Amino acid sequence: MVTDGILKHSVLTGMIEGQSTISPRGAKMKRQIAADLLLTALIDAFSILVIFLLMNFSSTGDILMIGKGQELPKAHMADVLERNPVIKVEDGKIFVEDKLVNANTITAELLEIRKKYQELHPNTEFPGTATIQADRRVKYDFLNQIILGMNQAGYSDIKFAVVMK
Repeated sequence: MVTDGILKHSVLTGMIEGQSTISPRGAKMKRQIAADLLLTALIDAFSILVIFLLMNFSSTGDILMIGKGQELPKAHMADVLERNPVIKVEDGKIFVEDKLVNANTITAELLEIRKKYQELHPNTEFPGTATIQADRRVKYDFLNQIILGMNQAGYSDIKFAVVMK
């Protein structure tokens, strides 16, 4: 135990007093320092998270969902895809906007999409643009049936989904 004197006075009023966990004033100061440190670390973590999200996500959004075993053709020159009706060829099946169709009903489905477009945009001309998403190993005869069906429905501007080399 510290007796009255200079030693007691220097211990209780010295630099250690503010850091003491026994002293009530020291506990308040310790909590305040910890809160400042936690806030700084939290701001740093959120800043890193925001930068990560900005760098990894595109602002254009995902237009195509590529299947697991699907390999798109490669191209040297390509444009950025725009939002158009997507005809997906996967495992020998044809999907128009994720609705399963066959070679005989593709024209009717595309005409229905064209009709909806003209209802939503009454004063504009129908652009007739569609995108085909197919594996690079799909046979030409199969793609030709799809393209003929698209032409019959009034889709004259046909784009293919590719990967840049």
